[in-house]
Amino acid sequence: MATVLKDRFVALKDYFALDSETAGERWEWRNGDVYCMTGAQPEHNLCCVNLVGELRAGLRGSSCRTFPSDQRVKVHAGSPYLYPDVSVACDPRYTTINGLRTLLNPTLIVEILSPSTAQDDKGTKFMQYQTIESLTDYLLVDSSEVAVLHYRKESEVWTPRLFDQASDRVELSRLNIVLPITEIYLDTGLLTS
Repeated sequence: MATVLKDRFVALKDYFALDSETAGERWEWRNGDVYCMTGAQPEHNLCCVNLVGELRAGLRGSSCRTFPSDQRVKVHAGSPYLYPDVSVACDPRYTTINGLRTLLNPTLIVEILSPSTAQDDKGTKFMQYQTIESLTDYLLVDSSEVAVLHYRKESEVWTPRLFDQASDRVELSRLNIVLPITEIYLDTGLLTS
């Protein structure tokens, strides 16, 4: 869930101070609006944990690293500083702002959909993420039903594919990983409903 501070425009330098000084809170800056990324339902959190675990295990021994939702990412257009639920970067590169290192080159970004964020994750954020040159895969994981939408970039075109069966497997060929739907939704209770 995201909470916005609507009372005033927040300058970028003030955002950096806020984001580096507030322990335990993650703030996104979107063209002067600042959003506090707050709490989530158990299904959302379990999908995140499952994906981080699967990706980390599958990438072990490679130059790729898996990051949870506390990793800030630099977007190249629009809202420049966002916190995806999960991201992966191969040979990660960073920029440091007010002591906080920001990821510059994610290959994969995952957003777990909740009622309060789904529209933004499918729309504005996806358009902004597409400006990251290194990004080749974007996953939208529904936290209320079994449904994973995988966008894959081919020759500058983003092609979607829906996975909504327990037997489905999401192939991330550029990372040489296959994610079984059963592992993404493990322990959520959504596979039996």
